[in-house]
Amino acid sequence: MADPSRIGSQLRHFRKERGWTQTELAERTGLKRTALGAYEEGRAEPRLAALVRLAHVLDVSLDALVLGGTNKRMEQDVRVLPIPVDRTTEQERISAVSVKAAAGYAAGLGDPEWIAALPHFALPLPEVPTDRTLRFFQIEGDSMLPLPSGTWVLAEFVEGLGQLGGGRPYILSTREDGLLFKRVENRLDREGDFMLVSNNPAFDSYPYPPEGIREAWRAIGWFSTDWPRTSAEIASTLAAIKQSIRG
Repeated sequence: MADPSRIGSQLRHFRKERGWTQTELAERTGLKRTALGAYEEGRAEPRLAALVRLAHVLDVSLDALVLGGTNKRMEQDVRVLPIPVDRTTEQERISAVSVKAAAGYAAGLGDPEWIAALPHFALPLPEVPTDRTLRFFQIEGDSMLPLPSGTWVLAEFVEGLGQLGGGRPYILSTREDGLLFKRVENRLDREGDFMLVSNNPAFDSYPYPPEGIREAWRAIGWFSTDWPRTSAEIASTLAAIKQSIRG
């Protein structure tokens, strides 16, 4: 765990360096002034969502804010994760990225205003974790059957690319190929890349370089108005996936 007193000291330093009051910083980030005061005094440790919003508004790296590292200004290509927050409860809300919005997602990746303009909501179900950053993505195509085109995939943010793998499904935001929904095998230690695998055996697996991935989200659930395929078809598909991964 990060040291709350160090975070508080860095937060106060960067805020004063910009000539802002706690109230001004609160307005810019959408956080409560009382919460900022508690962060600066080391009485409370901000959650990841709050840290990301603070780092983005202050225009510093997370390392500088959390660890007291070099005050390096963020570059446009650094993974900055804007997250909508309920100003009353300070709880993260879930943004929804439709197929139509997917084309602009990469361009708006680090833009809080673009992300804030997406539909966002709370999902008060006991199975939905409240301590993680979540996002809904609508998928397109039939490469990940039995999930049909148009399905909404609920996914949680993955902080490091080294955490990808295990043949689990992920939403990947890439530099060249937009949003991809694939199962991922981690081959960083052997080949220096990831193998992307489709559920549908009609689609070939292919390697993907880590530098091409800007964001990664682990799929944890889905919603669709279409019923999935029969259990026999699903079993056949999973067998084909296992064979593809081994081969």
